[in-house]
Amino acid sequence: MPNPTRIILPRVNYNFDAKACVPVLTVMLNKVEKDYSTVDELCDHDELSKFTRDEIKNAVSELNGRKFLLKVDKPYGCVYAVNKLYIANMEFVYGR
Repeated sequence: MPNPTRIILPRVNYNFDAKACVPVLTVMLNKVEKDYSTVDELCDHDELSKFTRDEIKNAVSELNGRKFLLKVDKPYGCVYAVNKLYIANMEFVYGR
Protein backbone atom coordinates (compact mmCIF):
# COMPACT_ATOMS: atom_id res chain seq x y z
CA MET A 1 0.00 0.00 0.00
CA PRO A 2 1.39 3.44 -0.88
CA ASN A 3 2.05 6.07 1.72
CA PRO A 4 -0.55 8.83 2.12
CA THR A 5 0.24 12.15 0.48
CA ARG A 6 -1.62 14.12 3.12
CA ILE A 7 -3.35 13.64 6.46
CA ILE A 8 -6.48 15.60 7.28
CA LEU A 9 -7.66 16.12 10.85
CA PRO A 10 -11.22 14.99 11.56
CA ARG A 11 -13.80 17.76 11.36
CA VAL A 12 -14.24 18.00 15.09
CA ASN A 13 -14.27 21.14 17.20
CA TYR A 14 -11.46 20.53 19.67
CA ASN A 15 -12.12 23.88 21.38
CA PHE A 16 -8.45 24.85 21.30
CA ASP A 17 -7.65 28.14 23.02
CA ALA A 18 -4.55 28.91 20.95
CA LYS A 19 -5.42 29.84 17.37
CA ALA A 20 -2.24 28.21 16.04
CA CYS A 21 -3.10 24.71 17.36
CA VAL A 22 -4.72 23.32 14.21
CA PRO A 23 -2.09 24.77 11.83
CA VAL A 24 0.77 23.48 14.02
CA LEU A 25 -0.79 20.03 14.25
CA THR A 26 -1.49 19.96 10.51
CA VAL A 27 2.10 20.92 9.63
CA MET A 28 3.53 18.34 12.02
CA LEU A 29 1.26 15.62 10.60
CA ASN A 30 2.02 16.40 6.97
CA LYS A 31 5.65 17.50 6.93
CA VAL A 32 7.90 14.62 7.91
CA GLU A 33 10.75 16.98 8.73
CA LYS A 34 8.55 18.90 11.21
CA ASP A 35 7.50 15.95 13.34
CA TYR A 36 9.96 15.70 16.25
CA SER A 37 10.64 19.44 16.14
CA THR A 38 11.50 22.13 18.61
CA VAL A 39 9.33 25.23 18.88
CA ASP A 40 12.04 27.22 17.06
CA GLU A 41 12.08 24.72 14.19
CA LEU A 42 8.32 25.05 13.85
CA CYS A 43 8.64 28.84 13.81
CA ASP A 44 10.89 28.57 10.74
CA HIS A 45 8.22 26.80 8.68
CA ASP A 46 6.61 28.92 5.93
CA GLU A 47 3.07 27.71 6.62
CA LEU A 48 3.33 28.97 10.19
CA SER A 49 4.97 32.31 9.35
CA LYS A 50 1.79 34.30 10.11
CA PHE A 51 2.07 33.29 13.77
CA THR A 52 4.53 34.76 16.27
CA ARG A 53 6.93 32.58 18.21
CA ASP A 54 4.80 33.08 21.33
CA GLU A 55 1.63 31.98 19.50
CA ILE A 56 3.36 28.82 18.26
CA LYS A 57 4.85 28.18 21.70
CA ASN A 58 1.40 28.55 23.30
CA ALA A 59 -0.10 26.20 20.72
CA VAL A 60 2.60 23.58 21.30
CA SER A 61 2.11 23.89 25.05
CA GLU A 62 -1.65 23.44 24.73
CA LEU A 63 -1.31 20.52 22.30
CA ASN A 64 1.19 18.86 24.64
CA GLY A 65 -1.03 19.44 27.66
CA ARG A 66 -3.99 17.90 25.86
CA LYS A 67 -1.85 14.93 24.72
CA PHE A 68 -1.96 15.70 20.99
CA LEU A 69 1.83 16.14 21.14
CA LEU A 70 4.40 14.15 23.06
CA LYS A 71 7.41 15.86 24.59
CA VAL A 72 10.67 14.04 23.95
CA ASP A 73 13.73 15.15 25.92
CA LYS A 74 16.93 15.26 23.90
CA PRO A 75 20.46 16.26 24.97
CA TYR A 76 20.02 19.59 23.12
CA GLY A 77 16.55 20.32 24.53
CA CYS A 78 13.09 18.94 23.97
CA VAL A 79 11.30 18.15 20.75
CA TYR A 80 7.63 17.51 20.19
CA ALA A 81 6.08 14.67 18.21
CA VAL A 82 2.50 14.12 17.13
CA ASN A 83 0.71 11.52 19.24
CA LYS A 84 -0.95 9.88 16.24
CA LEU A 85 -2.65 7.27 18.41
CA TYR A 86 -4.54 10.05 20.19
CA ILE A 87 -6.09 11.51 17.03
CA ALA A 88 -8.98 9.27 16.09
CA ASN A 89 -10.50 9.25 12.60
CA MET A 90 -7.66 10.94 10.74
CA GLU A 91 -8.32 10.97 7.02
CA PHE A 92 -5.50 9.69 4.84
CA VAL A 93 -5.35 11.09 1.30
CA TYR A 94 -3.64 8.95 -1.32
CA GLY A 95 -2.60 9.94 -4.80
CA ARG A 96 -0.68 12.81 -6.27
